[in-house]
Amino acid sequence: MPMPDEPFHEIGAHAQVDAGVILGYRYPGDSQPARIGAHAIIRSGSIIYANTRIGRRFQCGHQVLIRGEVVIGDRCVVHHQCTLEGRLTIGNGVKIMAHVYVPSRTSIGNFVFIGPGTTFLNAKYPMREGTVQGATIEDHVCIGGGVTICPGVRVGRGSFIAAGAVVNKDVPPGTLAMGVPARHQPLPRNIPPENLLEQLLPQTDLFGAQRDESWRNEDF
Repeated sequence: MPMPDEPFHEIGAHAQVDAGVILGYRYPGDSQPARIGAHAIIRSGSIIYANTRIGRRFQCGHQVLIRGEVVIGDRCVVHHQCTLEGRLTIGNGVKIMAHVYVPSRTSIGNFVFIGPGTTFLNAKYPMREGTVQGATIEDHVCIGGGVTICPGVRVGRGSFIAAGAVVNKDVPPGTLAMGVPARHQPLPRNIPPENLLEQLLPQTDLFGAQRDESWRNEDF
């Protein structure tokens, strides 16, 4: 196996990679380089393991950790100091805000928004049993800040999880979930049934580094 500091990654054209980034971090049992699509923007301090596949126009903030066997679709954003623990899947057009923790066996669909400080869990009785079961988040779900998503929970398409909620049971599609533990009610009429693509898909930077509207010419 190559030494840990030797390159073990493939990255597409027009990438912007800051100093202090590690791509294709080696670990025992890895077999494939990290593969990252074109037009990536990867900020300083981030580490992406080998055996990871990431699509086009990926953008991550500073000090992001993405461990092995993660599959991420096109046009996804992972903001500062997030941890993706490995062996999980993320669809297209997903935006994950800062300080989010996603454990293994989690499945996140397309066009999902995850607010800052959200924590996903994958073990109902950690250290008391060996079962690991991550949450399943269907397409167009919006999750507010500071939410806790419990192990094995399925959140249905188009649902909206209010800030601070603890989601400990399945959420039906098109539902507003709020409170501790989360209570369910139909999605109010003033909340659209799907996330707005113009909020999710452009690569934007509040400090003016880039503004990308090319998503409008793609088939989503």
